[in-house]
Amino acid sequence: MKKKSLLGLFAVLALVVCSMTAAESAQTAAAGPFDKAFAIFKSTAAANDFAAARAALRSLTISFWAESSLGLENVKFVKGADNSYGMYAPRESDVFADGEPIYLYAEPAGYVIKKNPAGYFEFGFKADFQVADESGKVLGGQNDFAVLPFKSWNPNTEISITFTYTLSGLEKGKYKMTTQVSDAHSAKKVSCEKWFTIK
Repeated sequence: MKKKSLLGLFAVLALVVCSMTAAESAQTAAAGPFDKAFAIFKSTAAANDFAAARAALRSLTISFWAESSLGLENVKFVKGADNSYGMYAPRESDVFADGEPIYLYAEPAGYVIKKNPAGYFEFGFKADFQVADESGKVLGGQNDFAVLPFKSWNPNTEISITFTYTLSGLEKGKYKMTTQVSDAHSAKKVSCEKWFTIK
């Protein structure tokens, strides 16, 4: 009888240990890939250690961008090629003359930032484009028409790119420009479409 009770107690203890292990595993699995970095940010901010909180937030952003998809934000036609992040002159219309340069502004997000042995942070993009008419017929384009490497002492997440297209020989009408941007340090890609008119 005593032996049976001990066996029963051992079985109950084993069940409790297994349950705890399963609960711990579930908690670990439920923890996101950014929880540790966010906890550091939260604790340093709560302690008013703002320098450490900023560093933790930057580290969190870089980790998040490495995991997230590549995106192009704030895509629009602008008046010229000389732009920087958030500083540009929007073009009032999407109507162009044949042969007139077309400037397309975009703010990439979610690209991979790598630190090289010299201490620089490197990131960059390659881009392809094609032009199609209203029926969807592809009229032309170019692969790797833009190769944009960046190197900085800071892991910049606020950058812009401006593509310049000079198209000639198009008849009057409406056209679709598709630009595909590839991340230089990963397999991430993203495309954007912009309609424009040749007058």
